Amino acid sequence: MLTRRTVLAMALARPRLPVSAITDEIAHTEAEAFAFCRQYGLRAIELRNVPGSKRGYWDLPATGQKNFASECKEQGVKVSFIDSGLLAAPLPGTVPEKPPGAAEWGRYGRRMEDLKRVLELAHAVNCEQVRCFAFRRVAVPRAIYQQIADAIGPMVEMAAKARVRLLLENEASCNVNTCREMAEFAKLIPSEWFGLNWDPGNAVRFETAFPDGYALLPKRRILNVQVKGKGILPNGPEKVDWKSTLQALRRDGYEGHIGLETHTGNRQADSHGAIRALLQLTAT
Repeated sequence: MLTRRTVLAMALARPRLPVSAITDEIAHTEAEAFAFCRQYGLRAIELRNVPGSKRGYWDLPATGQKNFASECKEQGVKVSFIDSGLLAAPLPGTVPEKPPGAAEWGRYGRRMEDLKRVLELAHAVNCEQVRCFAFRRVAVPRAIYQQIADAIGPMVEMAAKARVRLLLENEASCNVNTCREMAEFAKLIPSEWFGLNWDPGNAVRFETAFPDGYALLPKRRILNVQVKGKGILPNGPEKVDWKSTLQALRRDGYEGHIGLETHTGNRQADSHGAIRALLQLTAT
């Protein structure tokens, strides 16, 4: 059992792999999120929804984003990644395996407008990386990979002009999920402004993340890594060999953050046990 003193000592020692966490996973309010960071010595956070709401940070007015950026600076915390929902929607002309939500149908037509808002948030909070997906999964995903790349390509160009990288996240409900799929798809967009947000927990039912999946990934294109708390909690399901995975990332020169997405039924409370486990893993 790790004591609070041990955890703080580990955090102050600055683990060799920097740790971040998604604010609405770890807290019900922004104040609680910053308190969580202070408690565990975190120097970075990821943004999705404003804690305690379903409103994305990209939907806040410019003044709200500016005020939040000022608070981050005052708290000594940087925004390492923006978890936008870009392209978590059906690709027109395809038939997703599972019926998309009603709100998803308009996202394709708004994709450039939505990206513009996310990029404005990135500039406001001084973040260089934002997330996208590969559209809702069809029966044979690789058959439409070029169509997906053609849709994402202009978005990468737009992000590049803003000096922001667009990172594709693997997701079971989307067309790129396993490491093999990530490696294959990444070849279609060679731009240095396009990379991967790897979340092994999303594909845990479809592959062994380490060593099998990891061996297939283009290492230099992994720019952010996310950890499901339920995969590292002592009694959590869907285990991933994070000790070996993190050691391999460190060995191969990974320089990004390791972001916590607790993803349990009681995520705010469970985030404390999860962050302690993650800090221990990244410090070894």
